[in-house]
Amino acid sequence: MSSRDKLGIIAGGTIYPVLVAQGAKARGYQIYAVGIEGLTLPEIEKYTHKVCWINMGNLQKLIEFFRENDIKELIMAGNVRKADLFKKLKLDPLTAKLFQGLSDKSDMNLLQVFARELERNGLSLLDARTFLDEYIPKRGALTEVSPTKSQWEDILFGWKVAKALSGFDIGLTVVVKDKVVIALEGIEGTDETIKRAGELTAGGFVVVKVARPHQDLRFELPVVGLNTVKLLIKLKAHALAIEAEKTLFFDIHQAISFANSNSLPILAL
Repeated sequence: MSSRDKLGIIAGGTIYPVLVAQGAKARGYQIYAVGIEGLTLPEIEKYTHKVCWINMGNLQKLIEFFRENDIKELIMAGNVRKADLFKKLKLDPLTAKLFQGLSDKSDMNLLQVFARELERNGLSLLDARTFLDEYIPKRGALTEVSPTKSQWEDILFGWKVAKALSGFDIGLTVVVKDKVVIALEGIEGTDETIKRAGELTAGGFVVVKVARPHQDLRFELPVVGLNTVKLLIKLKAHALAIEAEKTLFFDIHQAISFANSNSLPILAL
């Protein structure tokens, strides 16, 4: 099998890398994945020819695995929470050298440094949306129910705030109620941000999640899913707005059906 028929996956957390592996395998690719111990779902092994398990921060082993198996193209799929980085990260000598002295340790800058090292070793990162067309919503209303006028006003206000927040590479999610910002996403993630908003209100808020202003489509796209929708309904949220064509929406059909049955508007803007 030539390198053109092979695909490497750098697999983080969530179901995301499993879906990439499923989609690629269905198109005839032989899959080689690097999984992170304690983070990547073991289910990835069902769809791969070979998996190399590493500790977080072991870039050298990752590169060696892909080069030994004649892999040229990679997809980075799945999240690595910053909270986990602070708790669990142990850098190998290569990774420590790359990150030493960096003045900007934002998500995007760290990933750019990582990507350049992969490229230096003959490994090219593909668009993170590859093989996932059905999970990338186009612009428009995703649900049958539509926002009210006041909910639209909150959504548009939240969009401006979220775009400003994402420009600082802090978080991608904003929760708004009556044009008041209730919660901003930090390193805790989307669902925890929504839970915090639920603690501060009796519901009635809208959630807006966007991509970065200059989103590098090779890694770390915004993600929502069925669990997010269930949480919004549980906390009596009034709407969810995401960015069209740059957001991964997992379990999208079940989530939209559940939202419709509970009168929760979902929009891709």
